[in-house]
Amino acid sequence: MSYLINHDFENYYSLTIDVADLTSKMPSYSQRFRAKPRLENWVAPKSSFYKSENHSGKEESIPDITTWALGNLVLSPNAYKVLNEKLASSGEFLPLLVGDKTYYMFNTLFVIPEHAIDLSEAVDVIDSGVHMGKKNVKFDESKIEDHLVFKSKTNKLTYSFATEKFKSMYSENNLTGLTFKKSK
Repeated sequence: MSYLINHDFENYYSLTIDVADLTSKMPSYSQRFRAKPRLENWVAPKSSFYKSENHSGKEESIPDITTWALGNLVLSPNAYKVLNEKLASSGEFLPLLVGDKTYYMFNTLFVIPEHAIDLSEAVDVIDSGVHMGKKNVKFDESKIEDHLVFKSKTNKLTYSFATEKFKSMYSENNLTGLTFKKSK
């Protein structure tokens, strides 16, 4: 079983990156990661958490893992310690400065091979006239056994997906901040 990963906006604060700091440190920066390596030119930008309009909690709640720019996971120092060795085969860690702590954005580089994707029940997703990819896609997880997370060309490499193994590690370590939607 695989899952589309999202941030739990209702229960946890959201992450923002200081865009002025980001562009001053990396003038050629583009938000479109598209499963391309970034570490070589990455300079840790300042970041912070804020209460979004979707947050319904009564108190500040900083997640262990969140997302930024949809498909990039952001790990707290604790989540990084728990997951970094297992995630390393699927991407790279880009440091972010949140106050005096170093968080890590996980840039998912592993893209599931096309031969491991079943599109027989897939339908196009159109939002405001823009083709956003496909839903009802099935993934052959036997082809991705060595990876905890992956991206897929079926949604234009935007979101990250998690395997059951990632979801189990997340739960077993009492990590917070994400929601998991079955991909099929």
